[in-house]
Amino acid sequence: MTIENKGYSLAVSNRSNNETEEKVYLKPMSLYVPDVAVQAVMELVARLSEAKNNASEIVLTVTNNNNGVSVDKDFTSINELKDPLNAADSVKELINIVRGYESDEETNVCGW
Repeated sequence: MTIENKGYSLAVSNRSNNETEEKVYLKPMSLYVPDVAVQAVMELVARLSEAKNNASEIVLTVTNNNNGVSVDKDFTSINELKDPLNAADSVKELINIVRGYESDEETNVCGW
């Protein structure tokens, strides 16, 4: 039986207007590279319509699409998430939390 890799989703949401931008990564380990993580977050932030107006109540979410485990982190402002060090560290932190839930699973289709 072949298991399909559905990857991980990285999403940025604006809670004040319920807008979400999301991208799926079939090889989520690439998001451990700080420059890749920062670029991914900035790409999603740029697509938010309120991002240019210094939106508040921003949420960064990482979801394992194979098992549905999802973890998010709140930010008080868009500028907090736009900080490259903060963005890279937050993505890595969320991925590590999601991966912690995978440790009990028999199969790992994302390559870890």
